[in-house]
Amino acid sequence: MSVMREELHHLVDQLPEEKVAPLLRLVRDQLNEEPAIRDLPFIGMLEAEPDFAERSEEILRSEDNHSS
Repeated sequence: MSVMREELHHLVDQLPEEKVAPLLRLVRDQLNEEPAIRDLPFIGMLEAEPDFAERSEEILRSEDNHSS
């Protein structure tokens, strides 16, 4: 095994678990493999009023003022 591959193995072993999936996708993309089903746990979690996006800056400013 080449020195670069050994280093890559060593670095991957040190990664925290939450960083493994993005790296795995990157490597698979390099191999032109079919992508696995994406894990998007945040889809559908946010429910808001229709104008929420339009009011987001106002809401964030309001929250920032409360935390100061």
